[in-house]
Amino acid sequence: MTTTTLSLQLMDATDLPHALRWLGGHFAEAGAPEAAAADLKEVLGCVAVDIFHVGKTRHQTLHLHLELELDPGRVQLRFIDDGRPFDPLTDAYPKCGAPSARTGSPLVRQLTDEQRYRRTKEHNILELTRYFDPVPGP
Repeated sequence: MTTTTLSLQLMDATDLPHALRWLGGHFAEAGAPEAAAADLKEVLGCVAVDIFHVGKTRHQTLHLHLELELDPGRVQLRFIDDGRPFDPLTDAYPKCGAPSARTGSPLVRQLTDEQRYRRTKEHNILELTRYFDPVPGP
């Protein structure tokens, strides 16, 4: 089995449309069905907005590095940021950037199969994995 790893740097939430297009173009490589790809895009948008909203201090430029790991039947999103300590799986925060949006942590848990957060020195690392039956390619 071959694993493909890709990465993208986001400087702020305005980079999200580009990141979503970038991701969408790679989900087919792992055979992700449309529903799984849509779920992962929703997770990416929600988590990235919250990282930029909560992890950044007033005088800090936050850098968010997004890694995408693809295997047939598996996609892993890895969010690495240099913001203040922030665990989106447990910390209380404005979910998905707005109180009226779907709540972040339950949404992430519902739309992904595995979730893992850790803090290493100056970085938050969130890994989200989704498994699925691969759709055969053309």
